[in-house]
Amino acid sequence: MTTTLSFATVDVFTPTRFTGNPLAIVNIRKEIPLSQQTKQKIAREFNLSETVFLHEDDGSGKGRRFDIFTINEELPFAERARRKMWLTSQGHPTIGTLYWIGSQSNVQGQNIQNIKLLCKAGLIDAKYDHDTNIAMAKIPHDVHIHNTGVSLEAVLKSQPRLEDNLYVENEFSGYPIVSPVKGMQFVLIRLKDLKRSLPRIQLSHVPVHQMEAGAGFVAPYFYVMYDHETKPGWTRIESRMVEPEIGEDPATGSAACALTCYLALQHKLPGKKFTYDIKQGADMGRESHIGVEVTIDATGGVIEKVVLSGTAVVVSQGTMTV
Repeated sequence: MTTTLSFATVDVFTPTRFTGNPLAIVNIRKEIPLSQQTKQKIAREFNLSETVFLHEDDGSGKGRRFDIFTINEELPFAERARRKMWLTSQGHPTIGTLYWIGSQSNVQGQNIQNIKLLCKAGLIDAKYDHDTNIAMAKIPHDVHIHNTGVSLEAVLKSQPRLEDNLYVENEFSGYPIVSPVKGMQFVLIRLKDLKRSLPRIQLSHVPVHQMEAGAGFVAPYFYVMYDHETKPGWTRIESRMVEPEIGEDPATGSAACALTCYLALQHKLPGKKFTYDIKQGADMGRESHIGVEVTIDATGGVIEKVVLSGTAVVVSQGTMTV
């Protein structure tokens, strides 16, 4: 027996079609449960980095379930997928799904503002602003700044074209390695100049850093700090995330959270809230804008709250036969 399912594709972290990070969303009705095998086939058919299967609200108030599939597997079951979980579930699949739920509720006259999503990584509390079309998600975190960093020499072995373009803040400690959660590491590499630095980054098969076996995913996150604000109180950053196994990512929510938490902690200001606007993906023709709000606790040395935000835009809608 065949049946039809509705779907949409959205570009995430952008208001402009054909930029940002693309995502497919398949709506699953209660009366039509799909097998894992069928979901995997659908994800392969879309052939995007991730496809979300959004289950109908069961009315329990526990959160709307959504499953995230790559073209190879569901996250976070496989070992390789577990290493990628934060790279994906805390980024464009979450913001894209929230945007879809919020914008569709507007079309249906419900105007849902508070949203709970339930994924394999746990419950995500979120909001959707109907005036700005911005989705905001409170991100689970366990931020850790590693004791040892990555040397200038190691970075240049991976990215030789960046010579004379690297910003050396502390030659002794090197470039910091920051984990937003256990098993996910980003090497934060600050560059001097926007126009000369970011375009020089290339896909390299020489890793910037090798973690110990079993330590999880590690990737470099290159960034430039602007010396002026785009909005009052917002720090503006431009970045690129290039990793041998994944390639270049147009918008990396987990890396953005790692970077902004690190920057906020450097201020050592108890109870302070910091806001960041990160532009990513421009060099690959898929410009994205990631918003992150970081709140420091009363001690000044611990992250209290991280909120990831962004908008999206619908590219296509239709039905499929399964």
